[in-house]
Amino acid sequence: MQDTDVVLATTLDLRSKYQLPRSIPQLDRLRGLAILLVLLNHSDHIAPRILDGFFAQGWIGVDIFFVISGFLITGILWDSRGNERYFRRFYARRILRIWPVYLLILFLAFCIIPLWRWSSGGLALNIPKEPIGIWAYLLFIQNLFGGLLFLSPLLGVTWSLAIEEQFYLVWPVVMRFASRRVALPCLLAGFLAAPFIRIWAIHRGISQVAIYYHPLTHYDGLICGAFVALWLRSAMPMRKTLLLAGIALLLSGLTLDVAIQPLSVLEFTAVALFSTGLLLVALVSENAGRLLHRIFFMNKTLAFFGFISYGLYLYHFSILRFAMSDRLAAKFDRWHHPSLTGGIMAVCGFGLSILIAWISRVTLERAALSKKGIFG
Repeated sequence: MQDTDVVLATTLDLRSKYQLPRSIPQLDRLRGLAILLVLLNHSDHIAPRILDGFFAQGWIGVDIFFVISGFLITGILWDSRGNERYFRRFYARRILRIWPVYLLILFLAFCIIPLWRWSSGGLALNIPKEPIGIWAYLLFIQNLFGGLLFLSPLLGVTWSLAIEEQFYLVWPVVMRFASRRVALPCLLAGFLAAPFIRIWAIHRGISQVAIYYHPLTHYDGLICGAFVALWLRSAMPMRKTLLLAGIALLLSGLTLDVAIQPLSVLEFTAVALFSTGLLLVALVSENAGRLLHRIFFMNKTLAFFGFISYGLYLYHFSILRFAMSDRLAAKFDRWHHPSLTGGIMAVCGFGLSILIAWISRVTLERAALSKKGIFG
């Protein structure tokens, strides 16, 4: 036992090289933080006036997801690039992770909700009737229409899922054939080019909404996560280097975000830097202080939200819209206090979202993920 303690202490020493573990529990906490930020953002209309700005910034939760996804997916691809079933294994596992809940959402949006005459806020029935509607979602290209197809609360959040799927379509090919010597400089160049691509898009008259949803103008987080994954496998930096780099990126991202104007072409850059710094600190959180490590990076509540984050992300928006709709609030406002009723309905909406996401995770999603072993 003593020998194990000595080895562990040496491994976690700031002067030791960082060794990628088989699992990184801190990432579940980052997912939990990300989904809670998204929940706050989508309930900003009931936020106390003093917290309006904080709730409105919750959109950065999606970019934290992008950084985590870029980091994990790139690591998986790089570590398995010699596998004979490289492409089959990767895509089969991604389908098992993504498609069950996603197909359920599409089934509800296109088949069940149109039959239900009582809508929340009048938007639940506004599903695209054209054939491109369902096909756009099945092909994960709904984000390329600049928000024009997001006519149902059930479908609006799927734009980020489409960006990730488009990333999965291209990135496995790059990782299979590119060397680290080529990939790392290209990723850095891509990150530096992102603001200029957004400038070009603005000059071409492309709307801010379309820029937000498009993979070629909102890829900063994915690239940053991918860069970290390859850098760790190439440079094998010391834990101290990771910690200092993480703190530097956190401060740089915050400083840049404060310095720029809202909707600036550098906003995604700032958020990507901040999110990447958060990722690096998470990887060596044992060296960031015992209190911070235990309270945040080993937080069980955040771990729970990280566990159900995928389902919660896809389910929550429509549930919250329904729970906080004026029509439903009027039915339950027995004490004639709209703000109080709205708060109660919001809490009920959050609770119902969490419950449905948990049930989905331990039934539908768990059943699908249990089949991963079939593909090696």
